[in-house]
Amino acid sequence: MQSGAVEAGNQIPFSGEHELEPLLKPGDTVPGQPLISHDDETVEEFLKRELSTARLESIYWMLFLVSNLRNISPLHHQLVKGRQIVITERPDLHLVWHYDRIFIKPVPRCLLNHAFWRTHLLPDHHMFTAGNGDGDGCASSSARLRSTSASRDKLRVEAQGFLRTYARLVVHESDFDLMKKLRLVPDHVDWEAWCRFMQGFVHLNDSQVSPRYHYGELRLTRLNFWSCVFLRGQNYFEVYHNYVTYFGCFGTPCLFIFGAVTVVLSALQCALQVYPKGKYLVLAASFVPFSIALTFLGLASFPLLYVFFQVQELLLFNFRRQKLS
Repeated sequence: MQSGAVEAGNQIPFSGEHELEPLLKPGDTVPGQPLISHDDETVEEFLKRELSTARLESIYWMLFLVSNLRNISPLHHQLVKGRQIVITERPDLHLVWHYDRIFIKPVPRCLLNHAFWRTHLLPDHHMFTAGNGDGDGCASSSARLRSTSASRDKLRVEAQGFLRTYARLVVHESDFDLMKKLRLVPDHVDWEAWCRFMQGFVHLNDSQVSPRYHYGELRLTRLNFWSCVFLRGQNYFEVYHNYVTYFGCFGTPCLFIFGAVTVVLSALQCALQVYPKGKYLVLAASFVPFSIALTFLGLASFPLLYVFFQVQELLLFNFRRQKLS
């Protein structure tokens, strides 16, 4: 039987014989996390940190402005595009790119283990069976179990969507070699085992993955722009952490505008010398004040923007200090 198409919502996309991490036993720690017990209640919080794309889901309705559906280039083609592959451990930065960089999250080792999926990412139907009974206590227990099941369902579609991106990042053996070189998967994984493991994730459809993974690579410049427009002036992710680098981004557009205005003024000057009383006189009378106003606006904008940032940081500092006191 081909493990490609996952027909049931509660089915693990790979079989136990194709897992890439050893079998877990009671008392073992989470693969790759020696301080978190496999039986610990904090595993759910750990998985949320590793998988949650809630920030992107909250702005899902506008992701069509920053990306296309399922546009994921293989790893080797990222290099062809001149991009540097940067490792990130934040799931909400996975496949976000900024000019010549793209952020990619390594595969958590726990997602390579079949028993881990069965224990922490599938609803435990035995819990519901045990919760069937009478009384308020059973009703409360049943509600808690439903909440746990919903949380697991959410984490499962996050995990399935995340691993589906790797089915598109790693298409050829050269992609796999790059993945190993970047330590995106454990060293012991080989090409053939990886192909068998990923077989079930290749055929997952959009209904089986988190909404964020309906889209592929996200352009950070557009993401920051539209976040500022719709999220009260907040960038999605701050790339620049000093004012020199931030203001340096405006250098090229300002030089372009300055050059364009200079060319137009020079052309008007030549035209007025040839036709001193012609139609260009009216145009010059309108454009010269505009160019002067534009120059003063450009000179004043940077100091005003700097003062705005300083006031913003001061207000934020006072707000946080009041919250702590």
